[in-house]
Amino acid sequence: MQLFNLLNLVSEELFNFSVPEMGVIKKLSFIFILSVSLGQWTSFQMDEFTYSSKKSNMMFRTAGFTSTHNFPIDISKDDRIALGLSMLKGISENGFLPMINGKINVSWNLSLRGRMAAYSAEEGTTQVFGWGLSLKPSKDEESSKWVVNLDFGKLKSNNTIIVSAIQASTNRQFDLHIFPIHAGFGLNILNANSKLLSSKEYQGKKEIQTNFINVGTKISMDGLNLIPQLWFGSQYTMVSVNIVGTF
Repeated sequence: MQLFNLLNLVSEELFNFSVPEMGVIKKLSFIFILSVSLGQWTSFQMDEFTYSSKKSNMMFRTAGFTSTHNFPIDISKDDRIALGLSMLKGISENGFLPMINGKINVSWNLSLRGRMAAYSAEEGTTQVFGWGLSLKPSKDEESSKWVVNLDFGKLKSNNTIIVSAIQASTNRQFDLHIFPIHAGFGLNILNANSKLLSSKEYQGKKEIQTNFINVGTKISMDGLNLIPQLWFGSQYTMVSVNIVGTF
């Protein structure tokens, strides 16, 4: 209870501004502070396995999917910007990975987005950054159920690995009685480079391609959108929970 009261006080003091729609930002900020305080983060340490092992490939895929992560969110005509906090977890990985996301509408069918993450664990520091775009293939300003996505990203961790990734995907919204369902498919291509040059098995950069499908939904609550997602790929599964606000 003391921790909750302290976090609530910090949130109120840091974000008590008279700015329109600041309520959404205050809520997102408080959730982020809470998650950072209580989280156990994903480690990208390679000391425990070899460069070509199954575990290393799993870790590289986690880095590739993380750096190109995106979620479906529609920005209304009255708004132009979306801000989100994401928590990602590979099913076979320990810990979570926190991320900040932003999206802006450029035109009625084109939007740009960016993402970043930085945190420290016992093994060292992990940094993630990336950008992408979404295009709705429709005419005029009619609503399209299909969205085409292209994302780029990079992850650096513990001064041991650098992973660069590109991801192309498409998804469609299915309107159900209660919640909308978003389903799609795509391809993630990554290049992993380990700095552990002393390893006898090091063979330079490693390229891994992963076909995947993803499914998720969106739940609106108190001015925010909760967007849980599942990503299924060959030899890899990831779950993400996103809390997004628009203004």
